[in-house]
This record gives sequence, structure tokens and C-alpha cells, in this order.
Amino acid sequence: MSAGTQVQIRIGGEAGQGVILTGVVLAQAAMAEQRQVAQSARYGAAMRGGDATADVVIASEPIDCPHVETPDFLVVLSQPTYDRMATVQPAGTLVIYDPFFVEPGSINGVRQVPIEATERAIAEFGKGTGANLIIAGALAELSGAVAHESLIAAVEQGLSARFAKTNLRALEIGKQLATEARKD
Repeated sequence: MSAGTQVQIRIGGEAGQGVILTGVVLAQAAMAEQRQVAQSARYGAAMRGGDATADVVIASEPIDCPHVETPDFLVVLSQPTYDRMATVQPAGTLVIYDPFFVEPGSINGVRQVPIEATERAIAEFGKGTGANLIIAGALAELSGAVAHESLIAAVEQGLSARFAKTNLRALEIGKQLATEARKD
């Protein structure tokens, strides 16, 4: 991210998918880089299955508005979230989606990148847990908003040491998937 720039990221899905944690990890990674950060979360009343949204604004200068107004990067992890959020994005927005849960449509001027986070988490870890950190690794790689090393530090410092190996592997998978997606 170059000086004087601001990146607005919105992550949406369902409660239980790790949407909020993904936003927190991105914010912590940006803070480790001495960036200005605003992070907020919204979620429905249901513990699982309700809407969950995390917004992260990362800037090199003070942030005037701490809310995502128009995301530069939109991550969608459920079909209802995709239908509600992705279809109204302006040209230039990069939409990252998990094809395990989302069947995308055509959106003029919006680049859409599939990241097979859930499928890879199941293959690697035996369950979908870790898909959110795969998304975090991919998002960091595709957006350039934070360095991969900063994500690693945020996970090592902010998440349970018990799952460190799995969490760090998930970040690596995400980075790898983003690199492959960039070639397409």
C-alpha cells in the first residue's frame, strides 16, 4: 500500500464462518505495520446462520470516516451475502468469493475471484475450520493491504497457540490460492 492511500475491505457471510475474526486479524496485521486502522463488525442475533459482516479500513494517514463506504475489496462467504452485497458494487471493486457457498453472477466492471477456501480447508484439515484464515491469506495477497508476514504475526500473537500450526498453514494456503488466481 503506497503512502496517502486508503483501502476499504468488507467481509460478509454467516455467523460461525469466522467473518469477524478475519476482520480482526487483518486489523491487527495493519496495526503491526503502524497503519491507521478502523475495524467494525455487525452480526445478527443468531449464533450460527445469521448475517455477519466485518469492515476494515486501512490507511497510511488518519482515517476521516471509520466505516467502509465503498469497498475496494469485498469478500463474500455465503450466497445471500453475495446476492445482497456483490451485485451492487461499483466498477473497480474486487469481489472474492468462496465457490463452496457462492455461485456468482455477472457484474459489469467488477472482477470476481474464486478462492476455494472451504474446499481446501476440508481437504487439508478434515473440516471447514480454517477457511476464514485461508481467505485472510488470499485477501492480503490480492489486495496488498497488509504484508503476509504481518498476518502471520497477528495470528501468532492474537490466536490460540494450540491451533497455531493449522492457522499458519491456512494463511499459506490462502496466499498460494491467490497467487494461482492472479495467473488466471
